[in-house]
Amino acid sequence: MDRAEHYIDQVVNLLSLDQSLTAEILKKCNGAFFGGAPASDMFEAVSRIGFYEVYCMVVAMFGAKTKALPGVREAIDASKLWKHTVVTAVAASTLAKMTDNSDGAAFTAGLLHDIGKLVLASVEGRRYGDLLALAESTGQSSRDAEQSVFETNHAEIGGILLEQWKLPPEVYIAVRFHHDPAGAGSDAPLAAIIHLANWIAHGIEAGKPLPLTASTGKAMISVRIAPSEVPKINEATVKALERVKGLLEM
Repeated sequence: MDRAEHYIDQVVNLLSLDQSLTAEILKKCNGAFFGGAPASDMFEAVSRIGFYEVYCMVVAMFGAKTKALPGVREAIDASKLWKHTVVTAVAASTLAKMTDNSDGAAFTAGLLHDIGKLVLASVEGRRYGDLLALAESTGQSSRDAEQSVFETNHAEIGGILLEQWKLPPEVYIAVRFHHDPAGAGSDAPLAAIIHLANWIAHGIEAGKPLPLTASTGKAMISVRIAPSEVPKINEATVKALERVKGLLEM
């Protein structure tokens, strides 16, 4: 067995412990999205689909569960938040590849960068939803609104939660400081990538690039991305989203 087969075998062993995930992966693999002869077992399915696509499937199932947390639906549009996190994750992965950083860490941090909002929504319910609506109507950032009312914010909460969950420091630090990359110390490049990916995602969702700000400009300098490269990043992100949107249930 070569190294690639060894890694696939390890992934298969882990995935096979979850029957619902096993069934979902086989279903996806045998669907029209991939085509070809039906896969009869997990080894063949993972080999055919690829690790990135399997990761996307796991992420999609996680997203479905987080949207069902108590209190979330009455506070925020969970589906909209989920789509935003997916676009941010893909944009972060794209940026990481362009800047010779870890695309796996970037994808994970991008996917989890707003997990603190789910925590606040679950705990505060409609009160949090009303706060976000007021912030949007007055042009205040969600982070500043949260800080003024709760004396903390979704980025800080998310970073602390992911640290308690024993995620790698580079991931939880990037999440905690994705609005303030300079505060991330040696992990500032990944935090800057998530900051830019978040900005790019909002632009893609709006249908046009957002104006450059002082913070996005600093983040670009940090990871050596020129403003002229933004259209190329947008295009690459959209293309990557097309590749995986069937897996991420967008």
